[in-house]
Formats: sequence, C-alpha cells, structure tokens
Amino acid sequence: MNVTAELPVVNAARCTGCGDCVAVCPTDCLAMSGRVPWLPRPLDCVECSACMLVCPADAIQLLSLAQFLEDSD
Repeated sequence: MNVTAELPVVNAARCTGCGDCVAVCPTDCLAMSGRVPWLPRPLDCVECSACMLVCPADAIQLLSLAQFLEDSD
C-alpha cells in the first residue's frame, strides 16, 4: 500500500451512524459495523473524498497512512 495514499478515518465520537458515507462510496470500500462505518477494503479506496464531503457530522478525515500512524502514537 502506498504510504502517501489518503484513507478515510472516522471519528467515532462525532459519527451519528447515518450511513451516508457508506451509501455514497463509489467503490464500496466502506461498510457499517454497528453504528459506525469502517474501511474493510482500504485498497479499493480511490481517495475521492465523497465520504468526507457527505458526512453531516464532519466525522471523517482523509489521512495518509503516515499521518494516521503519527496520530495514533
């Protein structure tokens, strides 16, 4: 996987569980897990940012793998 690729990261505390992000994803790389979306197929993500743009709670960010690993420290 390209470490500069940007993938959607969901802030579970902000997420309302509406599922809009899953519905709008053109490659079906997002799926619901209970009330929170997750990324079961990250290699299918085309970095279109549709999920982030459609989120009414502003709960999704696109982060590079390097940023994600940095933020999780």
